Amino acid sequence: MVKAQGLLDKIDRALNKAENTANKVGSSSEKAGRIGGKINNLIGKKEAKGSNFEIQIQGIKLADLKSLSTGLETDKKVGEVKMKFNSSVSTLQVIYNGESDELFELLKKKSPKITDESVQAMEDNSISIKL
Repeated sequence: MVKAQGLLDKIDRALNKAENTANKVGSSSEKAGRIGGKINNLIGKKEAKGSNFEIQIQGIKLADLKSLSTGLETDKKVGEVKMKFNSSVSTLQVIYNGESDELFELLKKKSPKITDESVQAMEDNSISIKL
């Protein structure tokens, strides 16, 4: 009986240690998440906030599309940019915190090939451009 009680005590201590370790890991992961959020705020990385815009660009080269996509990602009002290349019509899905006319002005700043004359259509959440 004494040996059984000793064994149960050892198991109980091992379970307590495992539980304490699990609690420490949970606490550490919460702290890491908070620290990661603070670091993102410090370096200016933004969460994806805003409306989803679709920009269709006819006649753009892949290198120019990549450059435009990268340029858009540096703007604070842009949350995320997804790119799809096609030799006839390429698409950028942009989460942008603003209006379509503001996004078009940003596009003109990021690519000198995009001008007022190149726009085909501009609606609430979409812009069509022909180069």
